[in-house]
Amino acid sequence: MKSVLFIDPLAFCTTIEALVDPSLRRRPVAIAPLGADRAVLLALSAEARAAGLARDMPVALARRICPDLIIRPPDPRRWARAHRALHAILSRVAPIIEPRSWGHSYLDITGTERLFGSAVDVARRIEREAEEQLRLPIAVGAAINKLVSESAATVVKREAGAEVWSVAAGHEAAFLAPESVALLPDLVDRVRERLHDYHLERIGEVAALGESPLRVAFGRTGRTLHQHARGVDLRPVLSPEVKAACRIAHDLATDTNDRAALHATLRPMAERLGRRLRERRYVAGRLVVALRHADDTTASRAVRLPPHVLDADLWRAACRALDTARTRRVAVRALALIADELHDGHGQLDLWGDPVAEMAPKAAALQRAMEAVRGVG
Repeated sequence: MKSVLFIDPLAFCTTIEALVDPSLRRRPVAIAPLGADRAVLLALSAEARAAGLARDMPVALARRICPDLIIRPPDPRRWARAHRALHAILSRVAPIIEPRSWGHSYLDITGTERLFGSAVDVARRIEREAEEQLRLPIAVGAAINKLVSESAATVVKREAGAEVWSVAAGHEAAFLAPESVALLPDLVDRVRERLHDYHLERIGEVAALGESPLRVAFGRTGRTLHQHARGVDLRPVLSPEVKAACRIAHDLATDTNDRAALHATLRPMAERLGRRLRERRYVAGRLVVALRHADDTTASRAVRLPPHVLDADLWRAACRALDTARTRRVAVRALALIADELHDGHGQLDLWGDPVAEMAPKAAALQRAMEAVRGVG
């Protein structure tokens, strides 16, 4: 069973500014470019949020709503130092860390119980060390996946003074049911608007609809929406090194717009990408092809992938994406393949079985045979 923590510093950027300038404490503070026309708020203190301000709000409007608002310019170097200091604390207890934004991270602590105790024990240790060493308050959520652990940390922040919130395995759907659909990950504006049109405000309402009606209303997104509403999240915690390994780039020796030559270049790239995914036991839900033209303009296209694809399937998918991405006559200078929407390949059990999933052992055996013939591995 996976054990995932989400680390959520409370108003990270403005808290760091208040540590440097104590006069900012308990004051409405926002981060925004100074003197920029139409500047918007990039980050807010708790006091600024309580005054009715929100991220991406124009500075002029924010000043009218909150005349006492204090604006500070972005300071990425200072935030990066604080982020590294917090990361050093996290790395003592977590073998896998996936940074998400300034100070925010997912931790996969699966299998560390004998060393550091339960997930709650680890979370409390992180909270204590962050407060003692950095004077940085953080909220921590614990669960079996990224979605539910992040949602749990949100609950900790909302209920000021609450301790680590741990969601026991099997209780994910019940925990999420009363929460707002805003907690669901990767909701594009189109999906948010459709949920609003259907008056679906709570995650439990989405889960109660069932997969089939959601697929009718939202297309392919409906299946993922149904999984997330039930607390199922197959996304693994990925270190930056692993993310980098799931990207294959190649600079062409000669700029070209020859379709056959570009397709030929993609074949070994797809084989390398497929091999890396198998080595890490990940399955990609999407393949992105990015290209750079000779005039340095770029383009990209993404295609969906069925589970357990062979390298040949990856290559054909890459060729399809490339053909749709090449909308200009300018020669191509570089190509890149990115495996996206990674998961471990283990979805929920299906009562009637999944014929595609049942083909996985045969596909894997065929792939190994092909690699043996090529002398790979």
